Amino acid sequence: MNIPLQVAGFLGRSYRGAISFLALIGIWAALARLQAFPAELLPAPDAVLTTFLQSAASGVLGASLGASLGRIAQGFLIGCSLGLLLGASMGVSPAVESLFAPLFNALRQVPIIGWIPLIIVWCGIADLSKIVFIALGAFFPMAINTFEGIRSVPHGYLEVARVFEFGKLRLLGKIVLPGALPSIVTGVRLSLGASWMLVVWSEINTRSAPGIGDMLDSAREGSKMDVVIVCIVVIGAVAFLINELLGQLEAQLQGWKKTSR
Repeated sequence: MNIPLQVAGFLGRSYRGAISFLALIGIWAALARLQAFPAELLPAPDAVLTTFLQSAASGVLGASLGASLGRIAQGFLIGCSLGLLLGASMGVSPAVESLFAPLFNALRQVPIIGWIPLIIVWCGIADLSKIVFIALGAFFPMAINTFEGIRSVPHGYLEVARVFEFGKLRLLGKIVLPGALPSIVTGVRLSLGASWMLVVWSEINTRSAPGIGDMLDSAREGSKMDVVIVCIVVIGAVAFLINELLGQLEAQLQGWKKTSR
């Protein structure tokens, strides 16, 4: 693994990708300078930057972002753990698959926002409902990818394990889970991305203070477009970093899986 080359490649891709962002900022600045839209609707980039710095310095942005990340951490860990457990159980046991797969496949067809009324009735509108909502969103991608990853483990690996008379726990720990690891990481990536979107959506719709979604919606109601844009940029930046970091890990594991065959 050549770390310097990977870092250089990442920076190169990031540099090329930054061109489109710079172009967007340039168009935005030009529109603001030409007053194509009222400043209340489209504040200038420097005004948004000032608002960002003020929000960060005052601690409001950090508190809102921290609260959202805390809800994600709880819901994501619960949903991923349960998804990993169910996906692994169905993957290694045809009996468990035949028992739970029909119900699982039926429930995952329900759009995630379709669960909101039931979750609110059961859990109220406090943090518990948001954590349950996030956990539900993280659960399904994790279970599906874990199941598919285990089922994709080459039969040759299993034959070798039988020759060496591996027990079930050793087979699972030494052969099955390591072989399914790239798919499991894909499940983590999808679950974490879903969790970030769902926490913002739930905070906007159930008004949780502090929270980045609540900060965004409060700014919208107060017609503070500079704060709205700051929140959108922060949400997008966090989602990008999550996706990029896990994408790099996923690519590394996929490459390892190919070379190990």
